[in-house]
Amino acid sequence: MCHSTNARSGQTSSLPPDCQAQTLGVAFFDLSRMAEWMSSEEDARVAGFLQNVYELAAEHLGPAGARIVKFMGDAGLAVFPKESAEAAIVALCAFAAEARRTARGYGLDTHLNVNVHVGPVLAGSFGPRGAERFDVIGKTVNIAARLGRRGITLSPQAFRCLSAEARQRFEKVTRPVTYHLRS
Repeated sequence: MCHSTNARSGQTSSLPPDCQAQTLGVAFFDLSRMAEWMSSEEDARVAGFLQNVYELAAEHLGPAGARIVKFMGDAGLAVFPKESAEAAIVALCAFAAEARRTARGYGLDTHLNVNVHVGPVLAGSFGPRGAERFDVIGKTVNIAARLGRRGITLSPQAFRCLSAEARQRFEKVTRPVTYHLRS
C-alpha cells in the first residue's frame, strides 16, 4: 500500500491499495466554443452530440492503447503507456479530426483541443469507499492540463516519444517549448 506524509502536519494518509507510481502519457481534450452552443441548443441535442464524441474517443483511443479515465461534459482525460505514445498521439489526432467532422454535421464550428504530456503519475482507484474510480494524480496531469489552448499540443517529453517521421507533423512553439500539430 502506498502512503503519503503531509509535510506540514506530518500526518500519514493511506492511498488506495492499487495505487502505483507509473510513467504514463496523459492527454486532456476538450471542445472549443461549446458553452455558447450549449446555451442555445436543446439539451437532448447537446447530449446526443456529446455521446457521439464519447463513442469516437473510444473508437480511436482504445485500439491505440489509451484508456479513457473520464469525461467531463465536452472534455475528457485519457492515459496511455509511454511505449504506446506514438500510436496514442496519432489516434488523438484522428479523433480530433473526426470530432470536428461530426460537429459540422450538427452545424457546430468547434475544434477538439488536445494537450499531451508524458511523465510520472500516481494511478489507482481513488474516491470515497464504495465509489472508487480509476484516476491519475500528479504534476504530470497538471502540466498536461495547462499546455495549450488550441489544436493539438505536445510537451517536449511527449514529442520525444515520437518517431522522426511522426515528428514531422508538428512544429516547435517556444515559451514554453511545445510542439503543435501543423495545419
